[in-house]
Amino acid sequence: PLKVPDEDMGYDPAKYPYPPEYNGHLESVMITNRQIKKRVKDLARLIHRDYKGRRIVMVCVLKGASTFYHDLLTELQELNQGFDMEFLRCQSYEGTESSGEIKITGGLVFDHLKNKHVMVVEDILDTGTTLAQLIPILKEKGHPKSVQCCTLLQKRRSVVAHVRCKYTGFSIPDHFIIGYGLDYNELYRDLKDIWVISNEGIRFDASTLHK
Repeated sequence: PLKVPDEDMGYDPAKYPYPPEYNGHLESVMITNRQIKKRVKDLARLIHRDYKGRRIVMVCVLKGASTFYHDLLTELQELNQGFDMEFLRCQSYEGTESSGEIKITGGLVFDHLKNKHVMVVEDILDTGTTLAQLIPILKEKGHPKSVQCCTLLQKRRSVVAHVRCKYTGFSIPDHFIIGYGLDYNELYRDLKDIWVISNEGIRFDASTLHK
């Protein structure tokens, strides 16, 4: 993975537009959209190198990975890499801390994985709790030929993650980040860039936006 430094990169927030209702909610830009798109292209090349001539079932972990998933598949299309698409929902976050237990709430058809090469696409690898529980379920119920994972982000933490992803975009500091599909209480997925959330953003009552 590409390492994002611990210190603030000093990007000028004025150059990275966002919806006006987020004024005060964003502390700093961690990764720009241009950097993300370049790295997604790199990841697609790595995946194609390893799976050229083989079809992959690309499994998107909703909702957080959806933006990354779309961009990654677009780059795989440019490389003429064949793939099938599957989606599931599972939740491991409650607020800013990982809850330690996942809830699978989405409808993956396990029969679609049988004897196939499977790639789980995640937005962020934090504690690894989600993937550590999800991958054994996919193996047990889906009987795939192989299972790998691809994550856009991996947090640098004092506690070692339960699993490792073969394909990782960025290694990032242990901050709570939002944007490019990542949310806090269902807000901020619509940001193009990846930001560090501010205390005001954490305290904000999302219900006030839809009155």
